[in-house]
Amino acid sequence: MINIKELLPKSEKKWIIFFFLFVGLWSLVLVSTLLSKVTGEQGLVDFSVDLSFATVPLLAIIIAYTMVTTFIFVAYLCVIRKAKRYQKKMYSSHTLLQMPEQRKFLNMVSTQYDSNKALCTIIIPSHNEESVIRRTVTDCFKQTYKNIEVIVVCHNCSDRTFEEASIGDSRVRVFDYKTKESGKGIALNYGVEKSRGKYLLILDGDGLLSSDFIELALPMFKDNYAAVQGKYSPSNRNYNMMTKLLSVEGDLWSTPFMTVRGILEKRCPLGGTGYILRKDALIDVGMFDNHLVDDYELSFRLLRKKYKIAFAPLCIDYDEKPPALDIMLRQRSRWAKGFLSLLTTRIPESTDIIGHVSWLWPIAAIAGLVMLLIPAYAQIHYMLFEFYPYTYSYLSLNVWIVLTVLTYSLQAAVLISEHGTKGLKYVLYLPLYNIFSQYCFVTYIKAFFIKSWATTKTQHGFIRKIEEEIVAR
Repeated sequence: MINIKELLPKSEKKWIIFFFLFVGLWSLVLVSTLLSKVTGEQGLVDFSVDLSFATVPLLAIIIAYTMVTTFIFVAYLCVIRKAKRYQKKMYSSHTLLQMPEQRKFLNMVSTQYDSNKALCTIIIPSHNEESVIRRTVTDCFKQTYKNIEVIVVCHNCSDRTFEEASIGDSRVRVFDYKTKESGKGIALNYGVEKSRGKYLLILDGDGLLSSDFIELALPMFKDNYAAVQGKYSPSNRNYNMMTKLLSVEGDLWSTPFMTVRGILEKRCPLGGTGYILRKDALIDVGMFDNHLVDDYELSFRLLRKKYKIAFAPLCIDYDEKPPALDIMLRQRSRWAKGFLSLLTTRIPESTDIIGHVSWLWPIAAIAGLVMLLIPAYAQIHYMLFEFYPYTYSYLSLNVWIVLTVLTYSLQAAVLISEHGTKGLKYVLYLPLYNIFSQYCFVTYIKAFFIKSWATTKTQHGFIRKIEEEIVAR
C-alpha cells in the first residue's frame, strides 16, 4: 500500500482550515435554529436592515435545484432497470447478428458497428503516473473484446511513466510527448492522431475496466450513438473515510444523473474517463479542447451537433477516489474553475432544460455559499452583541425538516438500488456525507486561484492490494 505522505503535494493548510470553518458555520446555524425552536426564544432583530431583496432570489435558486435533484433521484429509481434492459437488448441483438442464419432471418444489417472488423483504440493520457500506469495498461488486455490497441501518451512526465507503460507488447504504443503547455486535451488529441481505431476508449491512468466493458459497449453504437459512457465505480472505496465518502457521493450523483439523461433524452454527459467515442464524430466536432473540464465541454459540442450519447450501466470503469483533503480539494477546485469558465459561453441549446441546470450549477453553489454566510454572520453577531443585525428570507424549520427527510430517504433508496443489501451499510454514511459536502463551497472559492491544469494534478496509487484483487475479478 502506498504511503499518502510520500505522494502528497505541499499541504495547503488554509484551504483545509476553510473546509472546517464552513462545516463549523453550517453546524452553528443548524444548532442555533434548533435551539431557538425548542426554547421559543426569538432574540432582538434590527428590522431597519432587510436583506430579503437578495435572499429571496438566492433561496429560489436553492429550492429550484433541490426540486431538480429530487426529480433526478425519483426518475433514476424508475428507469435504472430500463437502462440495463436496453443495454442487454443491444448486446443480445448483436449476438444474433453474428449468426448468418439469424441475420438473414431478421433482415438486420448494422451500419455503424461490426465487431469482426472494428478496432478499438484505448487512449490513456498520463502525466506522472508511474505508480499505476503498468497496472492500467496490463489490465486493458483482460478485455473479452480482443481487437484493441493501447496508446499511452506520457505528457510532460518527469518520472518513470514512460518506462512503466512500456510493457513489451506490440499492441501497446507509448509516446513520450513534450509540449510547452499542459492539459489533458493536448495529450488526448495527440493520442487521437496516433490512433488507428474506428472507436476510441478514453481511460485515465488510474482506470481499471470491467473485463467485458468494450464487448458490452460497442453494440450500443448500432443505435447511431456518437459516444457511450460507462458507469463509475470506486476501486478504493474502503481505503479510508475520505474515499468512502467520495464513493457515496459518486453513487448519489454520477450514476443517477447519467442514467436519467441517457434514458430520457439520449444525452448522457461524458465523465472524463471510461467512455468510447466514434472517431469520425470526434473529428466532426473539432477534437478535444484543452479545457479544465474537457469531458463536459465536449459533451455539449456533440449534443449541439445532434449526436446522441448513451449510458452503459453494465460497463464499469473503476477509478480511484482522492484519499486526502489536499488532493481532493485540488481536484474539485480544478473542476469548479472549469465550470465557472464555461458560464461565459452558452453551452446547452435553448431547449435543453436539464442541460441548463447542469451548466448553471456554479451559480447554485455560490447561492448556497451566500445563504450559509448570511445566517452564520447573523448568529455570530447575536452571540457577541445579543441582537441580530438584519432580517432575511429563509425556509421555516418545518419545511427544512420535510426537505431533509425527503432528501435522505431518496439518497438511501438510490444507494440500496445500486448496491442491494450492501447499500444499507452505505446509508449509515449519509449524515456524515451531507456535512462533508460543504467542501464544495471551499472549491468554488479556491477555483479563483487556480492557474493551470498542471498545478492541480491528482495523485494516484492509493489502492489496497486486497481491493485491487477484488476489482480484477
